[in-house]
Amino acid sequence: MEAEKRGKIILFLMRHGQTVLNKAEITQGWCDGNLTEEGARAALSAGIGLSDVKFKAVYSSDLGRAVKTAETVIKENKNGSSLNLKKLKGLRELNFGKYEGQNEKILIKDMLHYMNVSSFKEAMEKYDFQKEFCNCCAALDETNKAEDYDTVIKRVMDTLKDICLKNLDDFNENVLVVAHGGIIRLIIDHLDKSFNVESIDNLSISKIIYENGNFKVESVNDNSYYKKGQALEENI
Repeated sequence: MEAEKRGKIILFLMRHGQTVLNKAEITQGWCDGNLTEEGARAALSAGIGLSDVKFKAVYSSDLGRAVKTAETVIKENKNGSSLNLKKLKGLRELNFGKYEGQNEKILIKDMLHYMNVSSFKEAMEKYDFQKEFCNCCAALDETNKAEDYDTVIKRVMDTLKDICLKNLDDFNENVLVVAHGGIIRLIIDHLDKSFNVESIDNLSISKIIYENGNFKVESVNDNSYYKKGQALEENI
């Protein structure tokens, strides 16, 4: 029987750069918008800020906005020549079904009515919000394409565990995972509800430790790498 590996994985969960659909306030799950000029530039800054971090592997959602962000980070990394991006469907954003590509206000209005609340703030006080958000969207979607909570959380947590097991050895290893704001909120809320996941900024880093078969959230929505990259660019 193979000896249990004693190392740990530090997952750097990064949200992709801003897209044209983000900027237009369009619901963007499995539909995909290109990075804006600002988003591409910010991804470059984040890559520069992360350039000294030695990653054992880099993964991204297979959606273009995540792929482009991950490729930018790899290009700026000092060990980037040894990194090959692995694109996984399991890291995709929540599927919003009929709301894909529609104005976000339509989804928000329908959800608030369904939950019988006047605001997301009230919904957060009344419900297990991240879970209810998914289940509400799925219940409202007559196309049956929108994912309910159990479906999406199993998808992404199975994917993260597989990533960790593939990269686990007897050392501490850093692994970059470029995904989406909604999916990162779901992951963190699932693991530790003490963290505020109301907002996950584009290009922010949330760190999760995998050790002895368990996940632990270390930090959430950290913009320091992006800001470090900006500062380094200004000094060039």
